[in-house]
Amino acid sequence: MKKRGLLYIMIIIALFMLGSSQGKWPFKDLTREDIVSAAVVVSPPDKSLEIKDEFQLNYLVDALNSVVIYKEVSMEGMVSRPLVQFTLKLKDGSTVKVEPAGAQIIVNDTGYKAKQESSLELFTLGTRLVSN
Repeated sequence: MKKRGLLYIMIIIALFMLGSSQGKWPFKDLTREDIVSAAVVVSPPDKSLEIKDEFQLNYLVDALNSVVIYKEVSMEGMVSRPLVQFTLKLKDGSTVKVEPAGAQIIVNDTGYKAKQESSLELFTLGTRLVSN
């Protein structure tokens, strides 16, 4: 009987640990229609751009849909880095700021561990938009 109880506890702990390592898709339900306006700032070279082209907006939405975040991380140890920041004004009146930073993504001034591929995709998109 005690072994069965111990087995149940071990299963619950394993499920909890497995669930806590799963990523979250914070923008999985975001659509183009949700965005009233979008802008990107890249520094250096200290350039900003309002994104008006429908193709670029759809590409941004696709890139945001693929963002996977994990646990929240402290931003204290973040070193100086090139800045790429997207600012989205949404239909519901809210503003969302997304800043890819290597293996982290900052969403509204909160840092999260993230899949590096999705962070790199957003970073590359931002730099390409302002260089065109």
